[in-house]
Amino acid sequence: MSMGYQANGIAQASELVKKFNRLARVVIPGVEKWNYTFENDWSGDPAIFFWVIVSDEASKPENLREVKGAFMAQINNHIDLPGEWGLIPYFSFRSRSEQAKLKDAVYE
Repeated sequence: MSMGYQANGIAQASELVKKFNRLARVVIPGVEKWNYTFENDWSGDPAIFFWVIVSDEASKPENLREVKGAFMAQINNHIDLPGEWGLIPYFSFRSRSEQAKLKDAVYE
């Protein structure tokens, strides 16, 4: 990747934000809130990090796989982050009670 490369998702962030604002209205069972940040990943590639708060019930092992899959499918089915925007998506999930204890601003 050349030094001057900037992913479309970062260069045209306002267009991508509009798409996310539309997706934010979609109800995904178990997902209470989600946020995202544009950053480079550990290797320096342009990335988008999703920070997702799920209900305590959804965070139980028997439910979490389905909730995570539904959220990631919602994003991936509506926005081609790697292909169209040049961003590698990363997803991090946390329960409501865990967030209440840790109070990590990136999730809010």
